[in-house]
Amino acid sequence: MKTLLHLLFALIFLSSCSKNVYSLNGKAIKFKYDGHLKVKLKPENYDKGNFYFDTGCTWLVFVDHYYEKQKMFFENTYDSEMGGVGNKTSKAIRISDTINFEIDNHHFYSEFNIVTYFTQKITKNMDGIVGFHNFRGKPFKVDYVNQKITINPKIEDDYHEVFIEFDGYRMLLPLEIFFSNGHKVQGNFIMDTGSKSTTLTSQFINSKELKKAKTVNYESSGGIGGESEGSMFFVPQIKIDKYNLSDRLIDIAKDTLGALSTDENYIGIIGNDILDDFDIIYHPTEYKIWIRPNKMFENITEDLFKAFSLVDTGNPNEGWYVSAIYKESDVYKQGLRYNDEIVEINNKSVHKLNRENFISKLKPNQKLKLKVKRSNEYFDIDAYLNVFLKK
Repeated sequence: MKTLLHLLFALIFLSSCSKNVYSLNGKAIKFKYDGHLKVKLKPENYDKGNFYFDTGCTWLVFVDHYYEKQKMFFENTYDSEMGGVGNKTSKAIRISDTINFEIDNHHFYSEFNIVTYFTQKITKNMDGIVGFHNFRGKPFKVDYVNQKITINPKIEDDYHEVFIEFDGYRMLLPLEIFFSNGHKVQGNFIMDTGSKSTTLTSQFINSKELKKAKTVNYESSGGIGGESEGSMFFVPQIKIDKYNLSDRLIDIAKDTLGALSTDENYIGIIGNDILDDFDIIYHPTEYKIWIRPNKMFENITEDLFKAFSLVDTGNPNEGWYVSAIYKESDVYKQGLRYNDEIVEINNKSVHKLNRENFISKLKPNQKLKLKVKRSNEYFDIDAYLNVFLKK
């Protein structure tokens, strides 16, 4: 009876909305793009938050800090665990209630909802994740250049049709990856706008395709599954149907558990580092996408010199945490490690710096003086940003 009431309420709610996204054509949802697609999402009677739009995710996910800060309450919940990219599972709460939410005043509802408790430090700008299943089978277009998602878009003549597989949860795109030693791998990749990078599963870590390839190794915070390890290398060519992309970086996971361990249904995930080269129209229930190269298609991939990634948790009593680091970098060799807390850079508190601006302005061979906190002890590191992987 309660389920019927929830469904009835959802139908009444949707029929009364002036901007019911399920019945409108060509309406756009704006996002901010920084390697992730961030939308402003408002659940029911709670405050707006920053949610990542993720085609690798099923429905609606709340991050624990947002859930607790908003003092969210639902009638039907139970404790669970959740996995993802990384070698662990995290504590989770499953929510059986139907949740209504808005993005840009467009109304949606979700029947499958989760609260996840991240074990690693995460950015202050992430309150949750929203998946494409909330579009209820409607086609949608992701436009990285103009930073918008369009529901029921027009398919113009210059788009190229590509067949995909869809298992009801994940969209799988066939790719060919060519290696510098002449070998290639081909298979299905999960289309994952929740990932910045394209990654092969760990089944390839000792494969013949990687022999003689120049790789660098990293430690990172991973995803919902916690800490992750892997290698990165350049490949001369990636082929998506008729399109060829040259000199691209590829990750290969070393994870033994989670989404990037061995899986018989796919051999990797394709992230925004490749997806953002195209305007993409997704129609998973028709087992198709349509793609068109955009102005980022010809962008040149830089040699690797940015030695680490940083997370600003938003806590005024904390610095920036190292969320990923390459072991071949000079910064690593001088002592910086994953999950270290950086409190000063070049004698300036990180609270006086903008993290995004700082990262974007880094240059090869730039010198850095870091004050680092680890286990309540402080120490200095003098290093430079060496180029540690070239095309």
